[in-house]
Amino acid sequence: MRQQFFACTALTLAFSVQASPDLDRLYGPVMPPAYIKAYEVDNHHNIALNPYLQVGNDQQPLILDEGEGYVWVIDEAGNFIIAPEVTTPWGTKYPQGMMRIEDGKPKKWGYKEKYGHTALTGGAKARIGGELEMENGQWYLNNKSGRYNKLRPGRTETALHNAGEMLIRIAPQIDSLNYEYLKDYGPAKPVSMAQMEDIEWHYLIDTDFLWDGESKQLGQRFVDKTPFIDWRAKVKFKEGFYMDTEDRFLKSRDEIFRVRMDVSKVRKSKFTHKLRADSLDNLRPMIKGEGEVDVSLGGDQYSLSTDVGFNIFEFDFYGASNQEIFDYLMFANPKAYKQLTPLMRHGASKVLKTDIMRQSKYKGWINSGPFKGQEVEIQIWKAIKDPGQFGKNGQYGKPLLLEIGFEGKTANRAELDKLNDWLYAKLKAAGLLAKDQSLSKTEIAFQVSNRFHAKANPAKPATSKPIGIAQLDGTKVRNLDGSVNVRTGNDSLVIAGNSAIAATVYQTRHQDHPLKVAVIGANKNQTLAKATLVGAKDGLLVAVATGSRYDTAKERQKLAARLDGGNALKGYELLGDSAVNYLKPVIKQHIDTQARSNHLYYWAGTEL
Repeated sequence: MRQQFFACTALTLAFSVQASPDLDRLYGPVMPPAYIKAYEVDNHHNIALNPYLQVGNDQQPLILDEGEGYVWVIDEAGNFIIAPEVTTPWGTKYPQGMMRIEDGKPKKWGYKEKYGHTALTGGAKARIGGELEMENGQWYLNNKSGRYNKLRPGRTETALHNAGEMLIRIAPQIDSLNYEYLKDYGPAKPVSMAQMEDIEWHYLIDTDFLWDGESKQLGQRFVDKTPFIDWRAKVKFKEGFYMDTEDRFLKSRDEIFRVRMDVSKVRKSKFTHKLRADSLDNLRPMIKGEGEVDVSLGGDQYSLSTDVGFNIFEFDFYGASNQEIFDYLMFANPKAYKQLTPLMRHGASKVLKTDIMRQSKYKGWINSGPFKGQEVEIQIWKAIKDPGQFGKNGQYGKPLLLEIGFEGKTANRAELDKLNDWLYAKLKAAGLLAKDQSLSKTEIAFQVSNRFHAKANPAKPATSKPIGIAQLDGTKVRNLDGSVNVRTGNDSLVIAGNSAIAATVYQTRHQDHPLKVAVIGANKNQTLAKATLVGAKDGLLVAVATGSRYDTAKERQKLAARLDGGNALKGYELLGDSAVNYLKPVIKQHIDTQARSNHLYYWAGTEL
């Protein structure tokens, strides 16, 4: 038997003969992973593929190790994809343990960050998934996958048993299975009002009543028309922006991503991911989120949001590009990075920021009537023309929006509705309300940001990029014995003083071009050779022929020192070298050595 490894593009095409509706019924509909963790991608945001995965089906059996713990998933084509839980090259070992950010669960001392379910597919869509391990002589299959299962439709107990029946059929080592169906990883329950704890009312005020120039005060005309409110002169500032693609991918999903810098209290700065809907039935649940009801003249809006804090002085969000924001979050705040990955997966290069908006916030208290002492709030929004470094000495445009509102708890809605009726009547009698109450702060921010107008920014035709070492992180190929297969030519080259033969890595193509490599120590009569990559020189990969006199640790080290120090291959070496000593004896005895050495696994290099 041979163990096979495929790119995610190949996985979706392999071996399946069942119709998609049948697969949907058996294993649930295909859906993209909910998120990607920072340590599951390389430094260029390419999604890693577990180098030890197996693709199983009725034509391709699986070889399993009783002493190993596995993650598994059913892919779009109905294959059973499985791999051991091994440490990712970009993961961290925590000698003192850690608290896992996605579920708040503590991990033991020595915990290592490992390849997850997305590394089985390279971030592609899939069906139900989970874990497999043997305990006390019995195999246990569960549905524990936060990426492909949690709150997803079709991830039922029946789907888990269907997956188990397939596994028994294609894995000779398994005669029977014990099932552990975890309800928390099953389909979502409908969102209920019990999750909507907070409630907020707001009205837009006519822009004639914004404020007096740049005096950082409420406009006197507005103050004169609201004698029933005592306004506090102190103002608090927040500044921020939204992120989306030019074609408003997030808006189409009723989502927003927002970065808000708290100028008054920098420690309260936060990154927010919010889902919104006009009814509870249409509100998609999140793994975690705070519920809120927004009440305006247009009716109730429901939302679930998660906030992630950060310090604005650690990173200049004002001048940063979207790519720099992704890079920062990858290392500084993995939880925020995790929430951004669906947007990045849609098209990281297409993600844009809105113009940065300044929010000036004033508090006031109703001073008469049945709601005396109730707190209300005014927000004034302006676009920042030139934010400066960390927002200092920013230049601001004219005010765009003035909003008045108050907040409370949904448990007190009956009383708050009365306050709403009272305040609305006061504002209407004073002639303060804007005629159009349908606009939102979010949409105003997008409207004034010209880069989100597709007609003003027509898409440029795609152009092919020249091959360069810096681009090689996206496509990586290696045999399980650590070598690569190259097709050689007859042209002799000289690399760092050593004769070499020009060659190409023929198993894969990168941006429709073969990967170029110079092989040292190869026989000129060979048309096919196996080689170990060493480093790079002037945009060319350099390798030594397997079994040649250069193929020793000492000679490879000497050669690497004369090249670019091997830095261009850092991610490649980490991944490939970990494969050399992994295979357990139980697997080795079932897989033909020659077949294994000639068969490949592919790094999918799927870009977020």
